[in-house]
Amino acid sequence: MAITKTRQEAAAEHIRRGIMNGEYRPGQRLKQQDLAREFDCSVIPIREALHQLAAEGFVILDPQKGARVADLNSQRLEEIYEVRIRLEGWAAALAARHMTPEAAARIRAILDKMDRPNVSVSEWLALEWEFHDSIYACASQDFLRKMISNLRLTLEPYLRLDLAKVADYAPGRREHRHIFHACVRADAKAAERYTITHLQRVAKGLVTYLRRYGK
Repeated sequence: MAITKTRQEAAAEHIRRGIMNGEYRPGQRLKQQDLAREFDCSVIPIREALHQLAAEGFVILDPQKGARVADLNSQRLEEIYEVRIRLEGWAAALAARHMTPEAAARIRAILDKMDRPNVSVSEWLALEWEFHDSIYACASQDFLRKMISNLRLTLEPYLRLDLAKVADYAPGRREHRHIFHACVRADAKAAERYTITHLQRVAKGLVTYLRRYGK
């Protein structure tokens, strides 16, 4: 039997997707009454949805000013990436020790899709996350994988902004291949090193962008 989403879950999913797609901009106010009218419901499920999104890092709740889309500054982003780099480097090393030929074939197919010309920002981000998540799935550490996924979701609007600004997938293509081949060779140290180098490059670009605008 199909399980339908509650109003809270549906609202949270819609707002989360809107933030990731740029419909709701970083720092934008999220007024409960407006959202309730949009969803044709009371403010109660909207309030619950906003609390859920605040726990996920998408929304900031201010007792005086209400809810707003999280707006990262460069220091906050560096802190998030420091954690992300440690977790994902570790996960890649674990994955390299346990990757099966079947998993390698699936991941190679993802990389082939990422090599297609004229890939949109949305397609690239979806494929990139599918690549990384498929790597980390090989580590068989579900809690670690979930933590990484939550951090990634928090950063999605900024990754989208950076790619839309630069639209250069070449460095990512090279770095993903390095990570993948290290895993195929069962070279845990190389997989960890390449993953760290990849994330450090992305973080540097985002931090530079935020600092350019005084954030």
